[in-house]
Amino acid sequence: MGILTVTFNGKTGDSAVAAAWIGALNDARIIQEKAGYLFKASFDGSHLMLAVNPCLIHGERSRHYNQHLDKEDALTLIGTIDAQGIFTILFHPESREQVAERATEYIERYRRFAAFLFDNGYKGCGPLDEVTQAVLQNLGLDPAPQTLAAL
Repeated sequence: MGILTVTFNGKTGDSAVAAAWIGALNDARIIQEKAGYLFKASFDGSHLMLAVNPCLIHGERSRHYNQHLDKEDALTLIGTIDAQGIFTILFHPESREQVAERATEYIERYRRFAAFLFDNGYKGCGPLDEVTQAVLQNLGLDPAPQTLAAL
């Protein structure tokens, strides 16, 4: 299912509302200047809700709990892009059993998020940290992808 509408930090429109952020992901200098980014991503059908903050704002560390989406659930992706451009993408399930029961849905969310970035101009490969790789392997992707592009 394609993404038709995007809410980016509270502003809703088409994918262009996230264009400046995706452009920043293509510039290592900006990523380092911001010390990376924190994000949350949730889907409601063809609608992507995305909250993004630089890791540092006016010298202060930002936090995921300050980010709010209209819809957050156990399938919401919670992540970080560090100052080197490496992605950590996790989720907060209600139970361990839920992870096994919904593994296909989790994988689909990761793939939709990656596709959104690439379809809208992200030029990197999206290196994934070891924790994210282990999560994806536990969800059933074996061998685990090392990049968003490999998803």
